[in-house]
This record gives sequence, structure tokens and C-alpha cells, in this order.
Amino acid sequence: MKHIIHYTLRADGPEGEIIEATVPEEPFAFTADAEEVLEELETAVAAAGLGDRFELLIPCDDAYGPEMEGAFAVLPKAQFADDEGVDESIMAEGEVVVMHDEDGEEVHGVVVHVGDTEVEVDFNHPLAGVDLHFTVQVMGRE
Repeated sequence: MKHIIHYTLRADGPEGEIIEATVPEEPFAFTADAEEVLEELETAVAAAGLGDRFELLIPCDDAYGPEMEGAFAVLPKAQFADDEGVDESIMAEGEVVVMHDEDGEEVHGVVVHVGDTEVEVDFNHPLAGVDLHFTVQVMGRE
């Protein structure tokens, strides 16, 4: 079954900064039991009736976890080199970089500091440490 919802996601509560939002004309759809959304959100949507509106707060520990100090890495700039050399433009603070872990899996990080020879990258999930507040309306089911 596919659930179709309109939602606003805010950081840390109903008055928090908007992280993302749909518009009713372009709702978000997800398939039940496909692990496309957080389990708590899926459960709440499934329990709601068509047209229902509700609010849901998911604490960070049940969402993307706390921010972990061990997820920060200081890497040599040379690690960002390709055949053409080091691309300084991808090392600007706030830029997302894609790297590979020991198993060859892609991991995304955000550049938090650029030094003369090193780059500090935060590999925490972007929403780690954030309580998630959803305002949801169930728009449909297919």
C-alpha cells in the first residue's frame, strides 16, 4: 500500500526551524513496509484516517541518533585529489563530499573546516542530534 501525505518537518518542536515541507499540490508518497520513512512516522500515518491531520515528535534517539564526536574526521587535502589534482571547490565549508568506507560503501559528509593541508569532515547524518517534529495530513492511499 502507498501512503500519500502532506507534511512539514521542523527541528526540535512545533516552533522550530522548517527542515522540509511538501505542498498539498505535490504531496509525498511512500510504500508501506519499504523502510522509506522513519518507523514512528509510518506507524502514525497508518493509524490515521484519510484526511486526518496530526502532529508527531520523534526524539533524536529514535530518529537519526545523537551527534557523535567520533563521526568527525580530519583528512589530508591530498585525499580529495583526482587525476587533475586537488579540487579546492569541493572543500568549501558546508559542501557535501562523497567518500567510500572500508567496505566500498558511499558515505556522505559535510566539510566543517578547511585548513592549509587538512579538511575536517562531519560524517554524522545531517539530522543527527535533532528532535523531529512532523505536522502531517493524510492525503490518500493507493
